[in-house]
Amino acid sequence: MSIDVIVAYLHYLSFMLCFAALTLEAFTLKPELNIKDAWKIVIADAVYGIAAVTVLITGILRVIYFGKGTTYYLHHPFFYIKVAVFLLVGLLSIYPTISFLNWLKDLQKNQTPQLELKKVKLLLWLIRAELFSFLFIPLFAAIMARVNYS
Repeated sequence: MSIDVIVAYLHYLSFMLCFAALTLEAFTLKPELNIKDAWKIVIADAVYGIAAVTVLITGILRVIYFGKGTTYYLHHPFFYIKVAVFLLVGLLSIYPTISFLNWLKDLQKNQTPQLELKKVKLLLWLIRAELFSFLFIPLFAAIMARVNYS
């Protein structure tokens, strides 16, 4: 098996892990959170962060070394759209990640984080916006692979 196959596999797997982690967060987060579910969300967000960094690194490797060539990607408008959506998702994830990291103080004391309904609604909205945005990345990748703009 060649390195380009492994990099592509890690790229796709990491993308799926991002989506799975966000889905777990969306279905687990609620105003009446218990300690077990709070830990699930914190761990899922850590997995999400690691997977997102892996998507970014493997994506860069694919553009530079293993894909259709840097020229192809840099002259393709859907490459920029795909990257912009990925960056948007990253920006949307900042507030939830900081919020979940702040829970660690309570969780390490074996206490449930206290959540206001308004904050839970905002966190859920942001997570759902991330998931919705993530849905378009494979579409843009498919368009990139099949439509040549050079």
